[in-house]
Amino acid sequence: MFDKRILNFFSVTIGALFIISGIGKAIDTAGFSNLIYQYGLGYLMILSPLIVLFEILIGLFLVLLINPKRYSLISFVLLVIFTISFVYAHFKNGINDCGCFGTMQPSNVPFIFSFIRNIILMAMALIVWIKYPDEEFEIPKWKKYLIVSVMSISIFTSGFTFRMPYLFPGKKEIHKFQNQNIKNTELSKYIKTSPDSTYLFFCFSYTCPHCWNSIENLRQYQKTNTADSMFVLAVGEPKDKLIFENNFRPDFKIKDLTVQEMDKLTMAYPTAFYVEHDTIKVIIQSVLPSPFVFKKTYNLSNFK
Repeated sequence: MFDKRILNFFSVTIGALFIISGIGKAIDTAGFSNLIYQYGLGYLMILSPLIVLFEILIGLFLVLLINPKRYSLISFVLLVIFTISFVYAHFKNGINDCGCFGTMQPSNVPFIFSFIRNIILMAMALIVWIKYPDEEFEIPKWKKYLIVSVMSISIFTSGFTFRMPYLFPGKKEIHKFQNQNIKNTELSKYIKTSPDSTYLFFCFSYTCPHCWNSIENLRQYQKTNTADSMFVLAVGEPKDKLIFENNFRPDFKIKDLTVQEMDKLTMAYPTAFYVEHDTIKVIIQSVLPSPFVFKKTYNLSNFK
């Protein structure tokens, strides 16, 4: 029913998407680690570099048509795991953006689009596994050298962009600032608060795609005066800041922090802190929701 050329096309297509996905995450492995945290799977954050490298490796085998029958099955299993994790994060934690392609992920991709795409890829992988003929494969030397070269670069890149996450004890991960008086936290270094005012702190990275998806909502917080004062804290290289400013043209002030300073506030990007009566009442370690959704979700007395 399926010509071998069609099966090869399926294999190369799946492999190419795996490689693009892996490279996008390798460029910002810390961002992928933060995504795992946002999914509610924080205990797996430390495995993010291995996941990235394995994804690229499987993609290379499929693109180079090295035993497609075996590696299509492995890709099918990975796609099932990724899809189940994404569906769980969507319905449990309100995550709409799968972040499947890391920094290469287009912004505002609807949940249903990502879900359908994964279903199609799973179907293709299953077809290759079932229909591809059993063959003995002699891997040419040039393919071996290519795989070693690409993986060496990927190992270096993912290691360079990864930061060791905090490991939170227990089943439920609660930020250490939750329900704390702001004066007892690192946030107090950046502003002197008043008990009768409300404040929104937004912490983000210039290279984080989930942070980019929060920017328009952040503007709405400012326009609707959802909080009396808003403070935006960022981390990143000057070149990344310039790219961010050229693309988003922020109309709010941004204070740049070092990675060490930001690590004292949060390990997940983006993170928003809502302060009321000098107490940190709400902490959102995910894409910032719209002010309307925020007001409906959290029952706080000082909303305007």
